[in-house]
Amino acid sequence: MRVAILGVGGVGQVSACELIKSRFVTKLVLADISIGPAAELALELRRETDVDIQVKRVDARDVSSVRSILGDIDLLLHIGLPENNLAVMEACLHTRTHYIDTASCGPQWLQKQLSWNDRFREAGILGIMGLGCDPGFSNIAARYAVDALDEVDAILIRDGDNSVVDYDGFCSYFSPQTAIQECLAKPNYWTASKGEQYYPTPFANKEEFEFPEPIGWLDCYNVEHEEATTLGETIGRAKGCQYVDFKYALHPEFVNTLKVLRYLGLDSDEEIEVKGVRVAPRDVVVTTMPKPVDLAGKIHGYSSVGALVKGRKDNKRKEVYVYTIANHDEVFQKTEFQATIWQTGIPPVVAVDMMAEGLLTMTGCIPPELIDPIPFLERLKARGMNWDVIEKTSPLLQIT
Repeated sequence: MRVAILGVGGVGQVSACELIKSRFVTKLVLADISIGPAAELALELRRETDVDIQVKRVDARDVSSVRSILGDIDLLLHIGLPENNLAVMEACLHTRTHYIDTASCGPQWLQKQLSWNDRFREAGILGIMGLGCDPGFSNIAARYAVDALDEVDAILIRDGDNSVVDYDGFCSYFSPQTAIQECLAKPNYWTASKGEQYYPTPFANKEEFEFPEPIGWLDCYNVEHEEATTLGETIGRAKGCQYVDFKYALHPEFVNTLKVLRYLGLDSDEEIEVKGVRVAPRDVVVTTMPKPVDLAGKIHGYSSVGALVKGRKDNKRKEVYVYTIANHDEVFQKTEFQATIWQTGIPPVVAVDMMAEGLLTMTGCIPPELIDPIPFLERLKARGMNWDVIEKTSPLLQIT
């Protein structure tokens, strides 16, 4: 299989390191608008594999630029800025190249991507939207839990991290652009009666949630995220699901900093003129922050993502919590990456495995929960990303 990765930042580097371990991959193109990191990575990987590894300069905003590398490529992993997803998808349509990304720009963007379903089907190709850790693993974990129940009341996605970082300043463990954008957007959620809706302000509905040990209880907030856009309709409604949301555990200092950025207008992506130069305020903020890949070895603690599904099985109330958990220090010792970007880079590689094995043959544009969870989760564990299940059962109350 011939694969291209567009966007060779931290997550793209994780995916590249995993792809060369696959017996199915014969060619790997590392593409980015800035080829320095890609070239350095290619030098390292060529020492470990016989896979044909090439480095190409590509502007993901330019359809023709993306098309220029897709001539003999079977599958493109777009792990760059989500705002470029549609341009990259257009290029893949022209060359009939399968497409996977790890995130969208928000619910409306995701819906637009999924609306290209017929175009991808006509081209005979598959597009998977949001196959990272969350979204991605979280969607597939939710599917696994939903399949285990007879009826479903709610699907709750929870992301928590109890780590500390050796950095004295504002930082994010994943894309700073995405972190600022999604945390300051109005949080979305889904109900069976009204579909997708929005809470009126960021950081809504603070609650304590108990993550698996050794993380424990953390304060979580509703945040705009892709899972609530699709899970209710794709797998929830058929089993009676009434509610879907996503909550993210955020440190008080992180929340306060984002509130200050919003107050000062520094979260805006609208360009302003400063001393004769036009800049977007958010770009200035992001430039002052460390790149997530550079935090490897500086983060100490645990990261966990999971799907808690509440419902009924065999006439008993049941909760099924499917989750993954990783220790930042252990991941760094094994891979030289920090856990958050490592957890994001593995799931798209598993999809490559399944496509190469003939286990993922559908066409069109799909969210991750439409992938068969059993073979996916088996291969995820085989690649070192462990997951587990916690089940709680209680009898239904009998009213007499």
